[in-house]
Amino acid sequence: FFKLKHDLLSKIIFSRKLMPKYYDTMLAEYIKNPGQRGLGLDALSEKKFNYKMISYSDITEKKKLSFEEVDLQKAAIYSGEDVYMTHKLYAEQMEDEYIKDSISTPEERNKKSSILYDIEIPLMQVLSDMEMTWIKIDRDILKGIWMRLEQAIKELEKEIHDLAGEPFNIKSPKQVGEILFERLWLPSAKKTKTWYSVNSEVLEWLKGQHPIAEKIVTYRHYSKLQSTYIEWLLEVASEHDRIHTSYNQTVTSTGRLSSNNPNLQNIPTWDDIAGEIRTAFIPEDPTDTLVAFDYSQVEVRLLAIMSGDTHLLEAFQQGRDIHQVTWEFIFWSKDISWTQRRFAKAVNFWVIYGISPFGLSKMIDVNQKEAKTYIDAFYENYPKVRDFFDATILNCKRNGYVETLFGRKRYIPSINDQNKMIQKGAEREAINMPIQWSSADIIKIAMIRIAKMLDEGNYESKMLLQVHDELVFNMKANEKQELCIKIPEIMEWILKDSPITLKVDKGEWKNWKQAK
Repeated sequence: FFKLKHDLLSKIIFSRKLMPKYYDTMLAEYIKNPGQRGLGLDALSEKKFNYKMISYSDITEKKKLSFEEVDLQKAAIYSGEDVYMTHKLYAEQMEDEYIKDSISTPEERNKKSSILYDIEIPLMQVLSDMEMTWIKIDRDILKGIWMRLEQAIKELEKEIHDLAGEPFNIKSPKQVGEILFERLWLPSAKKTKTWYSVNSEVLEWLKGQHPIAEKIVTYRHYSKLQSTYIEWLLEVASEHDRIHTSYNQTVTSTGRLSSNNPNLQNIPTWDDIAGEIRTAFIPEDPTDTLVAFDYSQVEVRLLAIMSGDTHLLEAFQQGRDIHQVTWEFIFWSKDISWTQRRFAKAVNFWVIYGISPFGLSKMIDVNQKEAKTYIDAFYENYPKVRDFFDATILNCKRNGYVETLFGRKRYIPSINDQNKMIQKGAEREAINMPIQWSSADIIKIAMIRIAKMLDEGNYESKMLLQVHDELVFNMKANEKQELCIKIPEIMEWILKDSPITLKVDKGEWKNWKQAK
């Protein structure tokens, strides 16, 4: 059965027109406790019912057997146990005040239950279709990047050995420590129980002390690109040069989707050779185009909407670059370089996360006093943001949770902890969660609506990837013009009654990097 071609399987089994109503106990549990680990059936059965289930590892003799090789009676007991415990968990969840309203009609549902039936469960189908579509790669491009990295690594190895005065294993932390701190006598920033620390933080600190440190950082970077990205992608690609990723809805503590086997959300976007990896992701057909739609400054826009701050809203309503606006009121200058814009962007972004002056000083490499003046200037220019954050923290202390625009809740019990450091960390979490999780819900809703539009219109173009605030499509030439109007409209009008609209940037080309 599972050997049917994936396109036929998609049409027959996963057709939205034929899909029966269904429920997912793991998703329901995730909605209730998004920060919790161990949401699998085995873990929940033990936690909720004190019942230890037969594990897959046990039934397959630590995976020595495939499931079809397992004794039929044992396989039947194992499978029946899964069915029984799933139903038992479902019955338990239906008695939960947070879940049970979700079986009512859409008109009767409150906001919290619609998260499950109107977002997470419909999204399962969308992700299933995306996973089965796959994305094409050009193996020759990946192999070419691998060769360039191999040459650069060999050159770096020679330069590092010359600077050290002797050959050594650059991949050995112990030998690197010996060279840096006992032969070259560089100051050691950290020491573990057994030896000198040579982690990335230490090497970054040593960059100004000796050129060998920067070359070791680059050597490690290139080696990681070779093994973690290029070799892995070549290994997991199918014989037809297609990459398949698995999306998970119940892993992150931020409400965002995660990707694994391989993790396509971590493919680098940088301008150096790392960014070249994305050039290997190509359209299905030479006449097709990869088109990427990316939400622009979505979290700052949500901060403006949720806080109601006049200055923030006006900046977006006037179509201004919010990072330049921030730069202008911090430094009283309209002239801004690319580097300075990135600096202002960091201030905007990290204040949303409730960062402290100490934390911001580390992020943008200034002293704490300077960092505090930037944070103070931000709140002075956007006064309602401070009011919004204070009100969010106060409500969380009273209710024990914070909530998104769509009614998704996050319980934060440590908000009233007696330990001030724990309490402050919880307050930063409370500040950020409504914004970050609302952003995550927005792109999920957009994916559901876009998938419905593509399905109902019988389009051949496909949604391939979701990477944070970005959606990537394989567009057919005869559909591209129309869909490049329809898709941004759907994405930008998720929040119909807001004082400002969301903004989507579009890029298109013959590979993923250039489409970005």
